[in-house]
Amino acid sequence: MKTRVNSVLFLSLAFIALIIFYSCQKEGSNSSNNQISPGKTKLSVYLTDGPLDFQKVIVDIQRIEVKVDTCRENEDGDHDGRGCDDDHDSLQSHCEIWDTLDIHAGVYDLLTLRNGVDALLASGFILNGKIERIKITLGTNNSVMVDNVVHSLLLLGNQNFVYINIHREDLDSISSGNFKLFLDFDLLHSISIINGDYFLKPVLKPFGEHSSGEIEGKVRPVHSHGLIKAYNATDTAFAMPEDEGEFKIRGLKEGSYSLFVDGINGYSDTTISNISVDRGNETDLGTIILHQ
Repeated sequence: MKTRVNSVLFLSLAFIALIIFYSCQKEGSNSSNNQISPGKTKLSVYLTDGPLDFQKVIVDIQRIEVKVDTCRENEDGDHDGRGCDDDHDSLQSHCEIWDTLDIHAGVYDLLTLRNGVDALLASGFILNGKIERIKITLGTNNSVMVDNVVHSLLLLGNQNFVYINIHREDLDSISSGNFKLFLDFDLLHSISIINGDYFLKPVLKPFGEHSSGEIEGKVRPVHSHGLIKAYNATDTAFAMPEDEGEFKIRGLKEGSYSLFVDGINGYSDTTISNISVDRGNETDLGTIILHQ
């Protein structure tokens, strides 16, 4: 039998990803057509993959901005510096520009977006150049459901935004001027419980499919499993299988991993070792059988 302590420990284990697509298109962030215009790139943002042991995780997303260095290209070298002032670079530099995307603002239940399901979050046009940072601004209508009880998810320190540095290897090139990017929303490090209250401080990790690998499979019997964790000395990621046991963990760096499956309903935990993950490939584990 698993204790309540184990259940609480798993409450904040999981991730979602934001899929970001870049394609050469027409005029500015507010344009509604798809004609190509010189000097512009289209950016669309999708939410996907939300595994977790909560019943619901509601996040209020209000604004998405992209910082572009118009004097550089995406092939140029990376740096993690903030520049002069992330909120005012467009006033102080002729190169570094913040551009706002058209967004479907509102609340999103992250747990409905897992194992490949996604939803369009934002789309718009940005200037050509090197994508350096993304800024996500949250509203206050955030919550979690645990044991059928809804709790407010407060913004830690009242900070309602998060910056994510973007590197060249994070961008998947689909065609000339057409890129996509995944953002891993790491709830393990994003949600904390303090004196019975739930707090949110978003932590997101960018990755590209060409520079990362995947682990997939299914767990049997049905309803024998909880969360699944893939880990090694430098990387950790989580998944919550579908009702029939299928799961997929994305954004893993190349290397050897162990996979931990949390057994529930009288079934024992299982660990599989020495799983090889390669860049740009899926590692299919087939069917994993749990035992009582």
